[in-house]
Amino acid sequence: MGSRKLREEWNAIPNRGILPNEAKSRMWDNICEATIDKYKSLYNWTAVACILFIFSITSYQIFTQINRDKDNVEIASTKTFNDDVRLLCLSDGTRVWLNENSEIEYPVKFLKHERTVNLKGEAFFEVKRDPSRPFIITSGEIKTTVLGTSFNVKAYNNDKPEVNVSSGKVKVESIQNKVILEKGYMAVYGAKTALLQKQKATVSEPEWKKVLIYVDGLTLDQALTKLKADHKFEVTYLEGDLKDLTIQGTLDSRQGLYEMLQTIAFALEIKIRVTGNNTYLISR
Repeated sequence: MGSRKLREEWNAIPNRGILPNEAKSRMWDNICEATIDKYKSLYNWTAVACILFIFSITSYQIFTQINRDKDNVEIASTKTFNDDVRLLCLSDGTRVWLNENSEIEYPVKFLKHERTVNLKGEAFFEVKRDPSRPFIITSGEIKTTVLGTSFNVKAYNNDKPEVNVSSGKVKVESIQNKVILEKGYMAVYGAKTALLQKQKATVSEPEWKKVLIYVDGLTLDQALTKLKADHKFEVTYLEGDLKDLTIQGTLDSRQGLYEMLQTIAFALEIKIRVTGNNTYLISR
């Protein structure tokens, strides 16, 4: 019964001339203390306990789901050897150039709340921007965190690990300190002090990265323009629409210009023939 209804019935008792008003008030207070207030307090504690229980269950389910997701993550590993440079495309669109004698571990598919990889050796990253999921690289004693940028990480056997930024900003951390790097700067880790030092970088992109030329998704004309950055040559198209053919994959610059052009020709099922000194004819 509600306290209001009970109070109305108490006041309706025909006690006029029997109980003084003060005595009646004290009796009502005693009744409330023994009944309504007691159960109200019990109800409040029960409600709080239920809320805490529900919160605990929900938190446990979230924690369990996160750990279950981590347990179910399939980890891939790529390792390179002498004179072996590879280009990887991760599930989020991030591209990684892995230098020789290096190893990287990464999820086949990144989780919804994080992107983490482990690196031994050297790699150049072009991270796909995603503000909701920072990209974290653990390499020896340092950790690099980014949202979307390009940079090089070098950590062979923890021998002076360093991070060199080509574009954007990254945060590099050690157990002692952290530094924020922007384009043109690098961080070098001192093994004896465990400190990171911010320095001016001499190069923005390592030479070894140029071994593999990324042409995936480019048109033939765009790919050839990219090759012209390091090679002097001219091409003539026998048919105008040939320049719009789309290429998939990468080119190995160690092959030389002619070999790279023949690789393109084979992939697109076209012909690229020498017609003179540094001139080529492209036909079907």
